[in-house]
Amino acid sequence: MRLVPASTVGLVLVLSSPSLAQTQPLKGAEAALAALDMQQKEMVARADVGALDALSAPGLTINAPTGRVLTRAQFLAMMRDGRIGAEDFDRTIESVSVDGDVGVVMGREVFTPTPRSELGRTYGAVPLDRRYTNVYHREGGRWRWFARHANVVAKSAAEAR
Repeated sequence: MRLVPASTVGLVLVLSSPSLAQTQPLKGAEAALAALDMQQKEMVARADVGALDALSAPGLTINAPTGRVLTRAQFLAMMRDGRIGAEDFDRTIESVSVDGDVGVVMGREVFTPTPRSELGRTYGAVPLDRRYTNVYHREGGRWRWFARHANVVAKSAAEAR
């Protein structure tokens, strides 16, 4: 049996660390998907229903931060009539993975809803910290937005004071 030096084991552990992998520049399909995910965020920020309609797969399903599951038609209608609306919207991508024709993007968002939107009526037009996951499916060489989960991160008791 050959022993592996501790320094080699340590180097392997550091190089395979997920936190280090997240700091590496994205390449290829992952980079393209990250760019598309940021475009999707801009579409929501601008309330660009036409672009969202084109990006969305027919079976788009959203587990919304309002606590409801939305179909594609419901989401687009809510964008159109202002029940979903942003005064400000920032997104930080923390993870991108692609496996064949499926891509997953995860991260955090700071979303300030419009006062008349559902989130605005629930929380006020204040910045909301959220966690999100977007799932994309590649169809005919083109990524389509297939599913989303987003939730508002509760403020701790100390932050609420």
